[in-house]
Amino acid sequence: PLAVDGTELDAAGSFTMAGGAPARRVAKWDGLAWTALGAGMDEQVHSLAVNGGTLYAGGVFSTAGGMAASRIAKWDGLFWTPLGSGMTGAVFSLVINGGTLYAGGAFTTAGGSPASYIAKWDGMGWAALGSGMNNSVLALAYSSGELYAGGAFTTAEGATATCVAVWYVSVWSAL
Repeated sequence: PLAVDGTELDAAGSFTMAGGAPARRVAKWDGLAWTALGAGMDEQVHSLAVNGGTLYAGGVFSTAGGMAASRIAKWDGLFWTPLGSGMTGAVFSLVINGGTLYAGGAFTTAGGSPASYIAKWDGMGWAALGSGMNNSVLALAYSSGELYAGGAFTTAEGATATCVAVWYVSVWSAL
């Protein structure tokens, strides 16, 4: 995955080197050179999102910057920190709207609370989005007040929604 932060490009994945220098699964390109973002992650990063100079990363990792971080963490320019107690399964997609970060993946809890494959972080804690989906969320997009989710699910909020759904006014609906 890639994310643009001002004039810099953040890249992540399963790599351990960037531009010939050690970079554990996440690095930044400033237009001239690659640099590691701290000690990076111990396992693959599947998704990135940036907001106001803060980079969010999701994946299958259990440490970020050498600290425990269950599949999701943020980089403030100096340090990696976990987002609460994280997720029970992989995070495949991230999207930000305003101050809210949305995460989709193969998890059933977020921050220790039930969250069926999708959750939101408000800066303080995780919350489910309704009753969620019945299988993994692989992609997220936000537009005009609506959150779109795509993935391997066949239901959203208990109703038929084959692989794509929209969250609008606190309810999931099929497209």
